[in-house]
Amino acid sequence: MRRIAAMPLAVLVLLTGCASDSRAKEVRAALFTEKARAAGVASGMTPAVAASLYGDDGGALCAALDGNPAGLLLGWGRATLTATPEEHADDLIAYDRLVVEVYCPDRLGDFGELAGRVNR
Repeated sequence: MRRIAAMPLAVLVLLTGCASDSRAKEVRAALFTEKARAAGVASGMTPAVAASLYGDDGGALCAALDGNPAGLLLGWGRATLTATPEEHADDLIAYDRLVVEVYCPDRLGDFGELAGRVNR
């Protein structure tokens, strides 16, 4: 009988944990969206898109800072049809810095070192 009584409590604890994880993801996504729009680097960003791209841990960008930070340098050097490589790199770095600030702020130092290595 005690097992049956304890089961609803375990389910409640599990659901509460999932709800708080979901809420944290929503809060980070909203914060990132606000920062990206204010910085002018992602005017079309929405919290739903941010949550999809970065989850609750910053996705591939934060993972790259852990595993292969130099790989970020390659992406920052790409050119587009609408900007010079330097302008594009500045926008990408500004955008990526916001991701790091919101999702993996403990890696800002590493990110700053990488950004400083970009030749402009």
